[in-house]
Amino acid sequence: MASPPPPGPAEPPAEDHLWDYLAVVLRHRKFALAIFLTATSVATIRTLLTRPVYMATAQILIEHETPNVLTFKDVTEVDAARDDYYQTQYRLLQSRSLARRVVETLNLLQDPEFGGPRAPEQVQAALAAPPGSSPIVEGAIDGVLGRLRIVAAKGSRIVGVGAEAFRPDLAMNIANKLSSLYIEQTLEFRYQTSSDAGRWLGGQIDQQRKKIEEGTQELNKIKEREGIVNIEERRTLLAQKLSQLGSSLTEVRTARLAKESLYRQMRASDSPEDLPEVLKDSVIQQLRLERSDLEQKQSQLLEKYLDQHPEVVRVRRQIDEVRKRTSAEAQRIIRSAENDYKAAAAQEASLSAALESAKEETQELGSRSGHYDAVKREVDAARSVLNSLTERHKETDVAQELNVSNIRIVDPAVMPGGPIRPNRQRDIMTGALLGLVLALGFAFFLEYLDNTLKTPDDVRTHLGAPLLGVVPETGQAPAELLIQRGASQQNTFSEAYRVIRTSLSYSWPSASPRIIVVTSTAPGEGKTLTSVNLSLTLASAEGKVLLIDADLRRPQAHALLRGRRTPGLSDVLVGKAKPSEAIQVFAGGHSLLPAGTSVPSPADLVTGQAMRGFLEGLRGVYSWIVIDTPPVGAVSEPLILGPLADGVVVVVGAEMVPRKAVGTTIERVKESGARLLGVVLNRARVEKHGYYYGRYYGHYYGHYYGHYGQRPEAARGKVASISSKRRGG
Repeated sequence: MASPPPPGPAEPPAEDHLWDYLAVVLRHRKFALAIFLTATSVATIRTLLTRPVYMATAQILIEHETPNVLTFKDVTEVDAARDDYYQTQYRLLQSRSLARRVVETLNLLQDPEFGGPRAPEQVQAALAAPPGSSPIVEGAIDGVLGRLRIVAAKGSRIVGVGAEAFRPDLAMNIANKLSSLYIEQTLEFRYQTSSDAGRWLGGQIDQQRKKIEEGTQELNKIKEREGIVNIEERRTLLAQKLSQLGSSLTEVRTARLAKESLYRQMRASDSPEDLPEVLKDSVIQQLRLERSDLEQKQSQLLEKYLDQHPEVVRVRRQIDEVRKRTSAEAQRIIRSAENDYKAAAAQEASLSAALESAKEETQELGSRSGHYDAVKREVDAARSVLNSLTERHKETDVAQELNVSNIRIVDPAVMPGGPIRPNRQRDIMTGALLGLVLALGFAFFLEYLDNTLKTPDDVRTHLGAPLLGVVPETGQAPAELLIQRGASQQNTFSEAYRVIRTSLSYSWPSASPRIIVVTSTAPGEGKTLTSVNLSLTLASAEGKVLLIDADLRRPQAHALLRGRRTPGLSDVLVGKAKPSEAIQVFAGGHSLLPAGTSVPSPADLVTGQAMRGFLEGLRGVYSWIVIDTPPVGAVSEPLILGPLADGVVVVVGAEMVPRKAVGTTIERVKESGARLLGVVLNRARVEKHGYYYGRYYGHYYGHYYGHYGQRPEAARGKVASISSKRRGG
């Protein structure tokens, strides 16, 4: 057997170019154009059928505070600096009560856009019904709220109150009426609040006056009953002591309450490890970092191993240990908080006892004057409260009469000059843009789903195998595609096989006899036709060539060459016929060894030493021996015959077999010990991919390939079913 040099490395894949993306779109241009036209048409029709909508907007100013007419604060004043103030105002503008007042004021129940006109009795009954019980009124309220557009300018106190309607005058009326009613409603809220506050203040004033009168009478009775002396000096000293003890006790008690609260919170927590005080601990922080690292490591291990892998189990055990240590450390911190709380409680008890002692001393000193002082304090407190309430009541009476609001209309709504929608030009352009995006996305999605080989670049990129040649699709029957020796066939189809012949000739340094095996991945890729035409092309330039039909299961070479099937290869291998009897000789140095009689186990027949010796005997007679074998994906004969030959040629049907399946075929050929000579891309749709062939091989190549031999297909048998299979796929 000749030992040809190993093939050179496959070409590196070319970088993506703009033409590559354009090629994807052109391949699926029909579907993409249909989607684009559909989206644009829908957008155009929808825009033309949409009823124009008008919008009018009134500008209102919402101040933080009411104009400062009075020197005192109003009882209805709110903290407008809070973040929720303006949000509250926006919600009030969109309240159902305000919308109902707009419906009633503008008599919208009689408006055609709100279902009008209606009978007056029906309108009166609907308005007289309780809120929420009349579907007519509630529907009108929903209609008003659905048309409102409240727009707040960022960083400004100006608020736009917009209303949409099919009539411009109705949009203007709703916006202006809603703005004015909103101001009236604000003033009503203010008046109602002031009135309620005035009544409450009057009742409190009467209660405080009664308390002062009763306290004064009690003080007079105590003075008459007890002989009260001046003990202010001693009382002052005791008061200072009580003040100091009281301050200390307050501080200690505050600290104790804080520590107690912290301890009870920590003790009641379901997750002590997540408490802020626990998280501040340096040990806890270190343990959390350690657990985070371990959990990250566990995630990385789970990406490579199963859940019960020893490494995963070990890391999970470490995580559990860290959790236990974290829990123990958290419990230690809680116990520390408990000790702090108990120490503070003991200190509080000590100060409380000292304070009680001082109180007892004060009580002993002022036992006779204690009741007097208590009553006097009550009277003084009641008098102070009475003065405050009286002053506030007078201010409320004045503010109740003040009709000033912090909200006013800056610009009333005017009649809109044109509709806000539909914007025909914008909507149609948006529909066209959306259609373009969908069309491009659909094209690239189809390209993503298509995992077959279509062009020479696909072979180089996805297979990494040498490309021997490209045979174009012609649309003719297989019997019409046989290359005749001596015929002047000057077309790209026959030229493609001459290119393959040249590529095979370069694979050997000398003109010694060579044996090649031709196979494919799946049936229907044109393997047999390629074998026949390749042998005919080799015979036209290389002398004696023998074609062996080793597809013992479904032989077709004899049918294409119009020869007999028996005797053939199987008969020679089992000894039923001699090679000279089985080999059929045709004109021009081309010979055929057909498959022969069917056998039950073709793989066992070609495995024996007889096949190896038979091929070696033929090597001295023929310059080229082409062996047509079954597809690799179906049977094992190609993998058996591949190592016996000088090389293997894999035929790939363009857009017929998934790339992964072809890659598996090539890997199996290499693993069998055979030498892969290269790939023949068969039935390439040059016209469909003319942009590719024109780009890489010139305009003439693509144009000529795309227009050669477009005749109806009239084939029969296994080889003739290739086109029908492609159409079915």
